[in-house]
Amino acid sequence: MEKQRESRIDLLRGLALLLIFVGHSEFTFSGFVQHSRGFADASDVFVLLAGVSAALAYYRPDGSIQFRRPWKRAFTLYLVHMLLFSVLASISGALFLAVGPTPWADMNSFWAAPYQHGAEALLLMYMPGNLDILPLYVVLLGLVPVVFWLHNRSQTILLCVSCSVWLASGIGHINLQNWALDSREWYFDPFSWQFLFIIGIVIGIGLKRSRPVLRYNRPVFAAAAIFAIAAIPINLAVYLGLADPPLGESYHQLVSKTNSGPLRILNVLAILYLAWSIRLVHVAANRPAFGPICAAGKHSLPVFSLGVLLIFVAKTLMNTTAITALPVQVAMLVAGCLLQLAVAWWLEEHQRKAIRRTDVVARLTPGRA
Repeated sequence: MEKQRESRIDLLRGLALLLIFVGHSEFTFSGFVQHSRGFADASDVFVLLAGVSAALAYYRPDGSIQFRRPWKRAFTLYLVHMLLFSVLASISGALFLAVGPTPWADMNSFWAAPYQHGAEALLLMYMPGNLDILPLYVVLLGLVPVVFWLHNRSQTILLCVSCSVWLASGIGHINLQNWALDSREWYFDPFSWQFLFIIGIVIGIGLKRSRPVLRYNRPVFAAAAIFAIAAIPINLAVYLGLADPPLGESYHQLVSKTNSGPLRILNVLAILYLAWSIRLVHVAANRPAFGPICAAGKHSLPVFSLGVLLIFVAKTLMNTTAITALPVQVAMLVAGCLLQLAVAWWLEEHQRKAIRRTDVVARLTPGRA
């Protein structure tokens, strides 16, 4: 599988992880950064690339379907999610006893009925903010074998079914329950977000079959560039209150994060196409200077988990101390990003050493060389 790794995917995922940390730490400038990338944000990029990566890792061109590996990965994500939930619930409980309510209001409510909410958490029905991303991947990875099976019969039917579910969930507001949020529903509606994930799978299968699914085309490139660039000032102007939303109230549905609005999907597809078409991105993804960022994308689960913990630390420090000056926030941002990159680099070096040891043993062991 290692031969099939696409360095551009690792680079984009690594950047997305850092942007998730910046956007969710609630620094003074977090909102501006979050809305300065157009209609889509790092979450959209990550889900799309998760679909691409799932296809590259688990799809078999011979048409056979494997269940064990994607479901094993989904179970691993579930266990990591529950570990993160347990750690953060314990920390927030200790802080609640020591200094009062934490800035994480969703988790504060957990201790009002810990046994009930604990059972709901096990069933993925109690997910405070920032702990609602991994459950989405648990559900999506669970669907992978079915998606592959349907794709092998008809890619068109797969996309039509997926699009129909996306439309129905967006129009009818079909969602799963999440008792931790005021909305009482998943922040990332899996019925909606599966469409972007499956688009990623279709792209990934095309790449695995060496099909030119992202082949450069000048008119398409120009359209993607115009759309992606125009989305930035439009979204920023609405966020900053400098302009009314275009298309009125319909605009909010078109950019809905919960329902993966169509403008978000178009925007993230444009970003992926541009990244794939610009040679500088490919060059950067293979340069040592960008190695730590690519390593973060490659080891996305531990880096993401660390990022969630750092987000909680940053939010707590800013809300429980008087030190909230902008230079301090910038220092926290830099420290958090560097720590994530350092951990990613250490994991990558550890993996390389393990591979080298395995190769040495294979060469020295008769019959295994």
